[in-house]
Amino acid sequence: MKYDEYEMLELFEDEPVVMIDYQTGMFMYSKDDDHGFHLLLTMSVHESKCSVSLSYKHFKGLIFNFDLEDISQIKGENDRLKILGNDDNTEVEISFKPHFSLKKEGKAITLTKSSNRMKQIDKVNKIFEGRG
Repeated sequence: MKYDEYEMLELFEDEPVVMIDYQTGMFMYSKDDDHGFHLLLTMSVHESKCSVSLSYKHFKGLIFNFDLEDISQIKGENDRLKILGNDDNTEVEISFKPHFSLKKEGKAITLTKSSNRMKQIDKVNKIFEGRG
């Protein structure tokens, strides 16, 4: 899996947390936005895997969490994180501004969710719409 450390540094505005040691190729990047959302990207370079999760400071648990395998590249450009599959198609695109948003293309991604999570997401949407 390819990625540019400088692109990731620019996008996440921080160095990654190195899991175990640098040679294992396992890193964790995180970013908080101005609305209280926390995005977490963990990646295993040698296994070509990554996981992405989003949480909100006023809710317990995660809004979403998913794992991706067979990743060829992770790009950070124009305030967006692009995760590319082995066919070089964009699997997931996450925008960082003006707030975190997720766009999925290609193969299906299973989001970890429950009815409580969906209620939480509805509450978050109402906050952004000024009704919460």
